[in-house]
Amino acid sequence: MRNSLKILIFTSILTSILFTSCKDILTEDPQSFLSPENFPKTEKDAIAATTAAYSKLFSSAREFYVSFIPSDFTFQGFHNKRPLTYFVGLNGFNADCNSLWQEAYGGISRCNTAIDYIPLIEDMDETLQKRLVAEAKALRGYYYFGLVRKYGDVPIVDKVLDGANALKGITRKPVSEVYAFIEQDLKEAIPDLPDSYDNSEKGRVTKWAAAGILATTYLTERKWALAIEQCDAIINSGKFGLVADYNKLFGWQNEHQLFPDKDGALVNENIWDIQFTYDERGSTVTQQTGSRDKRVGGNSHFYGGFENMMPLPEFGDWFEPGDKRKAISFVESIDVGEPNGIIVLSSPTTPGAGPISGKYQNADSGVLPIPGNSPNNQYVVRYADVLLMRAEAENELNGPANAYQFINLVRERAGITPLSGLSKEEFTTALRKERATELSFEGHRRYDLLRWGIFVESIRNSTSPILEIPRENIQDYNVLLPVPNNEIAASNGSLEQNPGYN
Repeated sequence: MRNSLKILIFTSILTSILFTSCKDILTEDPQSFLSPENFPKTEKDAIAATTAAYSKLFSSAREFYVSFIPSDFTFQGFHNKRPLTYFVGLNGFNADCNSLWQEAYGGISRCNTAIDYIPLIEDMDETLQKRLVAEAKALRGYYYFGLVRKYGDVPIVDKVLDGANALKGITRKPVSEVYAFIEQDLKEAIPDLPDSYDNSEKGRVTKWAAAGILATTYLTERKWALAIEQCDAIINSGKFGLVADYNKLFGWQNEHQLFPDKDGALVNENIWDIQFTYDERGSTVTQQTGSRDKRVGGNSHFYGGFENMMPLPEFGDWFEPGDKRKAISFVESIDVGEPNGIIVLSSPTTPGAGPISGKYQNADSGVLPIPGNSPNNQYVVRYADVLLMRAEAENELNGPANAYQFINLVRERAGITPLSGLSKEEFTTALRKERATELSFEGHRRYDLLRWGIFVESIRNSTSPILEIPRENIQDYNVLLPVPNNEIAASNGSLEQNPGYN
């Protein structure tokens, strides 16, 4: 959609140079310190300031890497053995870890600008004023949720800083304090956020998006009853449903559209996604998940790409017979036309690899991909995820008896047999597999394994030859990333490195 947040983000990035503060930890532009001369003064400024806070969401391929790979069913091709994904030479000098830290705090800086200064604007519509601040709080909570899951203890910066010296002596706050801060931001945001937006503002945070992030936060903290409360709020809102055709959930041409559910009613499954578009804000995800098989024709052809985020060949066996999700989630063969016709994908750089995820390939759009310019949005929360979170929390709290109803809605859509008669432990195993087959390559698996406490063992226990290097090199401390050394230096040494990376 041309008249959407996708375009507004681009224009607001240009404006936001006026609304940034501090260096290293907070922004990529150390010279643009906030002053009374350039903080937001008008309603237009306020909208631009909040919109700019969205611009750091998945703003580089590194965020895709750390969210997608590696896991018990994903990997990065052998041509690109990054320390972040192969656990060899990963330390505080790593550029990926530095970028992830700075992108998050860059987003937080923009949120703080909106939160601190929008309430000071006079002669502004009060409802809009509150909404913009609420959006910024929800986004700040989401940025911190990413940080705490990557780095553990992190500094909490909850206001605009007045210069680079403000970083000296800054310290990391315990995980418990960070989660409390995230909860507070999201809970304060929800009452002032709308149910939805019109087409010109699709992609902004709604109250249901904030509730979904809060549910995921509670699930990560093992606060089962509170997670259930947020999931039930979304389920009982009547605003969302399961689209009958799983394939309609993917492809830029299908974004922000209603599709029939199993009964023919038009429903929305997308609770919140991060916006991308051609030219103004394209990503590389189509190429990152595409095949290097030369018969495909390269990364400007359908299904062509870099093989930087791939499913293990064994992942195909995770899908039960008749599972309708497999066709787009695990693409093994494609028709490349004459002279080769239908080919079985094979990687030229990673022996034994070949299948790819088709979720970002857009073949049904009829528009060939433009390298580095993918318009595919990135899901953060969709309704199937909420149903699976609800099932997981119910099972953890009370056992599976009342959890089947939620997971079986997802399985029914997939065309596979409903679950029944399982023990709590068996249901847990089934639920974890279901999250893989339903939500593959949507940014959940690594974080799921981390919150379940099985990330390291899942890599170590994999028998896939493709994961040999990660399996042999992963260490217990790799559940966290190293704190960037330049951030430690900027703090005058008050920031401490994570264990194992000294």
